[in-house]
Amino acid sequence: MEVSDRFPQMMKADILSGLPKKFRKEFIDRCAVINYDSPTHILVQGEHSPGMYLIASGNVEILYLGEDGQQTFFARAGVGAIVGETEAITEQLCAATAEAMANTTLLFCSKRLLLEALESVEFVKNLMKVFHGHLLQLNYFKLVDRNSPVDHRLCAYLLMFSERNSTIYDSQSYLAGVVGCSRQTINKELGTLRDAGFISVEKGVIEILDRENLEAFLSV
Repeated sequence: MEVSDRFPQMMKADILSGLPKKFRKEFIDRCAVINYDSPTHILVQGEHSPGMYLIASGNVEILYLGEDGQQTFFARAGVGAIVGETEAITEQLCAATAEAMANTTLLFCSKRLLLEALESVEFVKNLMKVFHGHLLQLNYFKLVDRNSPVDHRLCAYLLMFSERNSTIYDSQSYLAGVVGCSRQTINKELGTLRDAGFISVEKGVIEILDRENLEAFLSV
């Protein structure tokens, strides 16, 4: 079975938006399928990128290691997103580490295939649109992390983690590390959101029940 038949959702990936069906199918079919059962670094900060990865299922986290040895969460990419493309094209060292989370499937696009695709103006436009989206997200979360109280920071990350799926499987300890507070504080804030009817909380599972009002709460 061709890769495009196994992962039909990738035909609608942003990087391939507006391109002829033949182009999209051939591009995806030339990618290699890689499955990850446990968290694995696919790109390492300070090393070269072998190509571009497209996320077919699961998630990839972007992590930055500071000079003090402190690892900082930057972003989480979901189905249809791409990582490694900028460093692969420019031959620069990776600006951060990309870690495929457990039960994630990626489509690997070699540097050769990526450079061939760059002959398409529409493909280049899509790359720039994706890059612009990354800039917007980076600016937004930089503002949130610097100026927002804990409850707003938590809401912002819950909304990001639930963009494609309303169910979040991250532990409270993990959320505490991302938001930058104690696990006890996360527990308290989740309880407040639960009491407001925005979310439900079970052991290891958070369900977004009212995304609209959660977004409205964040904008206050």
